[in-house]
Amino acid sequence: MVLDMGRGCPKEAIEGLRVEEAGKLQGFSALHIAATRGSLRVCRYLVEELLIDVDLVDKEGRTPLLFATYHNGGTAEYLLDHGADQDKANNDGISLLHYAAESGNCEMLELFLAKGAYVDPVAAHGTPLHGAAGEGQYGAVKILLDHNADYNKMVNGVTPLMAARDANSTECIKLLVKVQEEPMLKREIVASELISLGSISLKKKDYAVAAKLYSRAMQLDPDDAVLFSDRSLCWLHMGDGRKALLDANKCRKMRPHWPKACRRQGEALMLLKVA
Repeated sequence: MVLDMGRGCPKEAIEGLRVEEAGKLQGFSALHIAATRGSLRVCRYLVEELLIDVDLVDKEGRTPLLFATYHNGGTAEYLLDHGADQDKANNDGISLLHYAAESGNCEMLELFLAKGAYVDPVAAHGTPLHGAAGEGQYGAVKILLDHNADYNKMVNGVTPLMAARDANSTECIKLLVKVQEEPMLKREIVASELISLGSISLKKKDYAVAAKLYSRAMQLDPDDAVLFSDRSLCWLHMGDGRKALLDANKCRKMRPHWPKACRRQGEALMLLKVA
């Protein structure tokens, strides 16, 4: 090969060969150029025949994989299958996932995530979810959320929802609001199920089981006075006046004028007095 000046080191010669003129291509390697043109045949030759490093970087720290994502033809998949780092960030800390998310390249976004890319890398302007929301890329936002991106992540005082609002992206705003409401809804559903099971156990006189179920429900809804009243009743039936009084006092504090709270207090005090 002429490029290696007869030294027999084509790999080193090709890796050291870079575009020198100023501009967007400055620092490009032969693999960058092949990836930019979507030339799978040339990529194969460089990677498999010459064993060129798939993660060579240009002057901005960008790898060939980034430019392969702009073309169909399988060059991006090929580079990933041959060791390209899907988490590689450029000199500004912007990852490939940021580029895919902000450009709305859902196909590449799915590919990177399927290959195990970290979903929440942080750059100066935020995570990929910030970028997708800020560009109004609904499809990208949905994919990232489906892969458990952190929708509450705050970077420089901005959350993805704020980014979507700044972009006036109604669809992204609705999606981000919905996903924030879902955990609260799930907590309410789980708590109601636990309360229902607790009531069934109480009717069956399985007081220990009912008390455990009410305790779990309290972890989800610690401000429900009825839960403390019902658990107090469980302790009363099990003969534990001290715990019954503690729960009755909490219940009375939440609802001072509720007759049942007063009754639970009196019952607990009577049990302690008898004991």
